[in-house]
Amino acid sequence: MVISRFAPSPTGYLHLGNARTAIFSYLFARHYGGKFILRIEDTDRERSTKEFENMLIEDLKWLGLDWDEFYRQSERFDIYREYAQRLVESGHAYPCFCTVEELEEERKKAEEKGVPYRYSGKCRVLTREEVESFKEDGKPYTIRFKVPEGRVVVFEDLIKGHIAINVDDFGDFVIVRSDGTPTYNFVVVVDDALMGVTHVIRGEDHIPNTPKQILIYEALNFQVPKFAHLPVILGEDRSKLSKRHGAVSVRNYREEGYIPEALFNYLCLLGWSPPEEGREILSKEELISIFRLEDINSSPAVFNKEKLRWMNGVYIREVVSLERLVDEFMPFLESAGYKVDRDYVKRVLEKTRDSFDTLKDGVERLKPFFAEEISYSEEAISVLENETSRAVIESFLQKVQEVELSGEKVKAIAKEIQKELGLKAKDVWHALRAVLTGELEGVGVDILCDVLPKEIVIKRMLKALQFMG
Repeated sequence: MVISRFAPSPTGYLHLGNARTAIFSYLFARHYGGKFILRIEDTDRERSTKEFENMLIEDLKWLGLDWDEFYRQSERFDIYREYAQRLVESGHAYPCFCTVEELEEERKKAEEKGVPYRYSGKCRVLTREEVESFKEDGKPYTIRFKVPEGRVVVFEDLIKGHIAINVDDFGDFVIVRSDGTPTYNFVVVVDDALMGVTHVIRGEDHIPNTPKQILIYEALNFQVPKFAHLPVILGEDRSKLSKRHGAVSVRNYREEGYIPEALFNYLCLLGWSPPEEGREILSKEELISIFRLEDINSSPAVFNKEKLRWMNGVYIREVVSLERLVDEFMPFLESAGYKVDRDYVKRVLEKTRDSFDTLKDGVERLKPFFAEEISYSEEAISVLENETSRAVIESFLQKVQEVELSGEKVKAIAKEIQKELGLKAKDVWHALRAVLTGELEGVGVDILCDVLPKEIVIKRMLKALQFMG
């Protein structure tokens, strides 16, 4: 059975790159009818927080991911202690009593010589008696993995192809810190092996860790999984995607009013191409059925916020049901301070869902439907100060009193006013728009009047006349 996992550290928000890794791991497992595991890697006690863990889980669920098993590394320390002891007893690891100052001195000497630093290995040759004596004296120690000299670790990456790394590049490395906490390269091997992970899908920044992990797999007689290292995501300036490119976390896009399926869909297309060219709008079920690691490009993918925005607009206009859109939209209205009836919101969105690309933008664009009071922009004021506008508003107010208001009726009244006053169409519509929305751009006046209660239309007309003195 195929078993994949996503193993984030709860030290910050869920980055788009990590979200894509989670999605690819999830799609791969589901495509083969396998198992998908979520494992929280919280062994870094200083930086890991419960708050970030909760947000990670919330954001993954929001994206539409579900998992078959859940683990938290901080609850598995007894297991790691057992396997660290096994490595020491089998001679694959040893206690290191070097102080921070001694290691810093070694590092400085390497810098002076202009060579990459690697641990000298001096504690590797301590006798059993020396080790016991140091322990009795209460001297703090780490546990280091004993790296075999001259070995070249070779593996076939499912995305990057053939990779070979000489272990002499890094030397003996720490697997348990002096405070007893295990390190990433050690625990990830123990966890992946015990959880039966068959495929490790992660970012290419983990490639240097892979040979260290393979050595630990071998030392513990574990089956080595297959590795697939995803290329990085770049910003449009071709540098690694970071905060300077704007919003880079899933949480940011949630707060901006993106539809989860749209973000899921877009992240899938960063570095992966569906077999059927030309199709970009794909449901989660479709993606599960066609996803293959072989279709992932080994080159970096470029994140295009405008493309994501466009795709989100497609989901708002065409993919998401009206009922669901109302559900998604209501919290944004409420956080903007609007108290509105759900049925009214539904009528508004039915007419206007093609006029915005994000829910947050929708709240701003559709303000004339929800605001109790509207303010006039400078452009609107310049229109309202025109004597022609007064004539348009007075005529409209008179004609609208006796009729049932609708978009079609407003169009008919506007034509009558244009003819009676000898005006251009834009003069009539500009005046009406300025009065009803406070702006000269935005949703159509006819659409507004299809939904807006007649008493509010009249109230805004009277307010405009009062404003004009």
